[in-house]
Amino acid sequence: MLALPFAFASVAHAQETDLCRAVAHHLWSDVATAKLKHETPLQQLTAADQIEFQVGGKDLAKPGQSIADALIQDHAADPPLAAKLRDQPPRDAVQFGDTDIWLLDRIDGTLGCHTAMTVVAPAQGAAHEIAMPGSPDPSALCALSALTAVSIGGTPALWIEQSGAFSNAMAQSTISITGLQGTVFAPPCTVTVDYTVTDRATHAFCDGIDCVPLIRTAEILAMRLRQEETADSLGAGVLGNDQDSADYRRMADIMTSDKQPAELPTFGVALDTAYTSFVDPVMFPLQLQDGHIYLARLGHGAVGWRQTGDTLLALYRWRDDKPTPAASVYVSAQRTAIADVTIR
Repeated sequence: MLALPFAFASVAHAQETDLCRAVAHHLWSDVATAKLKHETPLQQLTAADQIEFQVGGKDLAKPGQSIADALIQDHAADPPLAAKLRDQPPRDAVQFGDTDIWLLDRIDGTLGCHTAMTVVAPAQGAAHEIAMPGSPDPSALCALSALTAVSIGGTPALWIEQSGAFSNAMAQSTISITGLQGTVFAPPCTVTVDYTVTDRATHAFCDGIDCVPLIRTAEILAMRLRQEETADSLGAGVLGNDQDSADYRRMADIMTSDKQPAELPTFGVALDTAYTSFVDPVMFPLQLQDGHIYLARLGHGAVGWRQTGDTLLALYRWRDDKPTPAASVYVSAQRTAIADVTIR
C-alpha cells in the first residue's frame, strides 16, 4: 500500500482538492500496477484506460473550417470576441468535457508562449469569452509542458502542467488543476509529482580511451551533477605535482578564459539530438583507470536557450600545445518511477 502525503486544502476548496486527489490517486495506482511508460502526468493519465480521465471532446470546427470562422459564422461570436479571433486566430480548440465551453489556444515563438482564452459557444445565442482563471499574464503561459481542457471523473477542468519542458528540471512535474463550475472557474489546486530519474549513456566517443568504464563514470557524474555537486567536489584529490597535473592546469587556464559556447565533441559523428551545447558547465580534473588525468567538462545539454535534463561529458588531453578532445559521452536522463505525490 502506498501512502499519499497529501496537504489538504481548506473546506472552501474541497471540490477542487478532490480533483487533485483523484489525479494523485490515479497516478499512484497506474504506477503501482505497471511500469512507468510515460514521462509526463498528462501522457500517463491519457494512456490509462481504467480511469475516468479525458482530454477534450468533440470538434468545434467543420473539416477545412478555421476555428475563428466556426465561432464567427456558426456561433454568432459577439463583436469583442470576433475582433480577438481575427487579430489572433486560434489554432486549437479543446472542449471542456461535454459542456459548451472551449479552450482556444495558439502557441508562438521559441519560448512556446500560449495565447489562450475560454469561450462559451451555446446552442442558442452568441458565442462569447469568459475569464480565464486568475487572468494570467501572457508571460506566465510560456514554456509549458501542457495547457489543455480535461475531464476528471466527469468534472471539466483546466490543466496547466510544467514537466521540465525546455529546461533541465527532470525530477518534478507541477500541475495546476482548475475545476469549471457552470461558466465560472473555481480556485485552483496543485499536484506536485516527484520522480526517480535514471541516467543512461546513449552515445560515447573515445580516442585512445577505454569507453566501457568511461560510460559508467559518465552516468555517475550525471547523477552527481543533478545533485548540484561543485567542481571542487567532483575533482577532489586528483591533482598532484606530476606532468598530467601540470597539463591539466594549462588546459584549465586556456578553457576558462574562452568565453565561446562549448559544444560536445562528437568526432565528426552527427547525433540524433540537437542538445549538444553545454549550459553552465563545470570543469574539473578526472583520473581514469589508465592512470592519466584529463580535463572534464560536465554540464546539461542545450540548443539556444532551451535546455534538457540530459548530461554532456567531454574529456580533454594536452596535445600539440593545446587542449584536444579525447572522449565524450551523451547521457540521457529518463523518469523511471514516481517517488512522491503531494497536493496543495
